[in-house]
Amino acid sequence: MFDNDALQKLSALKSSLQSQKELAQGVVRTTTKRFAFVRLDDGAEAFLAPDEAQKVLPGDRVEVSLTRNDKNQLEATLEKLLSSEFSHFVGRYQIRGTAHFIEPDVPHFNRWLFVPPQARGEYQHGAYVKAELSRHPFKQNGKGQVKPIADLGSPGTPGFEARYLIAKFELPTQWSTRAQEQTQAINLTPVTLSDEQEDLTHLPFVTIDSEHTRDMDDALYLEADDSGWQLKVAIADPSRYIAQGTPLEEAARQRAGTVYMLGHSITLLPAELAHDTFSLVPEQQRPVLICTMHIDRDGRLGAFRFNEGMIRSHHKLSYQSVSEWLDNPADAAVPAPVMTMLEQLQLCATARHQQRQEHALVMDERPDYCYVLNEQKKIQRIEKRERTPAHRIVEEAMLATNICAGQLLAEHPGLGIFSSHVGFRPERLEDVLSLLQEDAPDYPVGDLTNLADFQRLLKTLRRNADGNERFAQLLPVLQRMLQAGALSLDTSAHFGLGFSHYATVTSPIRRYHDYHNHLAIKAILNGKSDVTIDETAVQALQEQLIQGRQACRQQEQWLMCEYYADKIGSVFPATVTLVTAHGLGMRLDESGLEGFIMLATKDAPKPQFDARRLTLTANGQRYQLEQSLMVAISAVDMEQRRLSLELVDSEMAERLKAWQ
Repeated sequence: MFDNDALQKLSALKSSLQSQKELAQGVVRTTTKRFAFVRLDDGAEAFLAPDEAQKVLPGDRVEVSLTRNDKNQLEATLEKLLSSEFSHFVGRYQIRGTAHFIEPDVPHFNRWLFVPPQARGEYQHGAYVKAELSRHPFKQNGKGQVKPIADLGSPGTPGFEARYLIAKFELPTQWSTRAQEQTQAINLTPVTLSDEQEDLTHLPFVTIDSEHTRDMDDALYLEADDSGWQLKVAIADPSRYIAQGTPLEEAARQRAGTVYMLGHSITLLPAELAHDTFSLVPEQQRPVLICTMHIDRDGRLGAFRFNEGMIRSHHKLSYQSVSEWLDNPADAAVPAPVMTMLEQLQLCATARHQQRQEHALVMDERPDYCYVLNEQKKIQRIEKRERTPAHRIVEEAMLATNICAGQLLAEHPGLGIFSSHVGFRPERLEDVLSLLQEDAPDYPVGDLTNLADFQRLLKTLRRNADGNERFAQLLPVLQRMLQAGALSLDTSAHFGLGFSHYATVTSPIRRYHDYHNHLAIKAILNGKSDVTIDETAVQALQEQLIQGRQACRQQEQWLMCEYYADKIGSVFPATVTLVTAHGLGMRLDESGLEGFIMLATKDAPKPQFDARRLTLTANGQRYQLEQSLMVAISAVDMEQRRLSLELVDSEMAERLKAWQ
């Protein structure tokens, strides 16, 4: 046994060795191999050997000691587990002999996790389950344990894909008892007109939406005058009955927004509120927030005001019907004054669209895809739907309203949540400038972190793309260098739309930040500043919205892979959406399904990849973004839910089409 003096010396030696180590902190990034990496806080990455990688899980925050190998590469040794967010996950139950495991459905992580005998239950091999981590592997020499907590069913059951992805992304689906009680109380509250509300029930407001939409949150009314139009946008007002700090507000903040999965929606508010009590259903009085704005004949947005009101929607109209009536007014199934208003709405929307093309930025229009499901909740058919004049009417009205909201909230900073977009990603700005110098050396670039210069560049490229091949090739490359839009408390501009301020208020029964902005606008109208939210909460909203979008995209990809599983060899037109050193990402024009063409193969010369211009040259052919190609489906991987494609020349495409 060591005496006290020896123990003190050992402790001092240990402390000395520890102080000599180069310590750093970072987040674990797993791979499909046995090794992993630690992404350090300074941006560098350190290699984590297989024995060390066994002790950690994706996203773990760790402290490591760093060394360099003979190639001067950073290598990490684990010192401490600081935190772990890996708690619940979904995956497949696997049985190998007497051992039971769960194979997590987690990107870049292919390690099976052990299920101890006491946690196994009656789960069968191949079952899809939700599980929780019961013992982290860090202090157990890499031997972690998990426990299955729910059977998610099998792919053959109707709606399985939605249930599985709801569990995978941990989307909230239940309402607390207190939230249910508040919902019941709201439903029992009579709709009455208060002193601060303007009574507009006599005006023929109309809703225009998809035929099957039930959560209608905006209605339109327009009057023409000598100088243009006065547009009133009435927005459903759940904030009248749901205050900050109440159970429903807290639940809605957790959900962030309605998630529209195929065959299954997870509503921001309880369905009876979203689809009835707050929805602007026809012939029912509803409290609203109203934005009244004047729009000149040239489409310029003039004076505006917000106020509370009460309306009665006179008609529930569909995009399809309105578009047909605008083409053939004599067939309209609405009173003549309403049809006249619809025609004026179209004129107003056209003027606004032209004004935005000249003074802001207009996004490229893409078709919508309607996925019609059968009784098994599988895709029966896919309908490609081009945008109609009715879509433009609603879009321009909503954009104008949100511009007004952004301007008002910018005048009272700290209250509202803005939708911002800062243009190019800072780390790609140097690439943008060098490409412009090469392709347009005479173009006066200016400062691309300034909205006016950014807007001028994008408009120049778009307007001249048809007649300038270099501009046509450069535009999609630069668009890939744009930063994603984000929610923010900062009153910054929205570069992507070309607006100095933009804050959405038009979907408060579908998006929490719209609901919050209603509270903020009401506070301004009442001379108060008691509406609060911080950056942490805004960031949480952003992350939850991303989770919902990812769940929807993965469900669509899953169901579409099933739909195309029996179409191997079929030929389709497609558009290049991604260029890598290995091949091309493609989007099928008929359905929007994403697939990949592998061009880097063992039997062919290595393709030449230009990472700056995002082009790939293979077999003498140069490929680029937005290029139209003919492709054939070569394989559908249902395990990974991926579509493999192959290029087909035009002559072969015509021959194959004859057999489809």
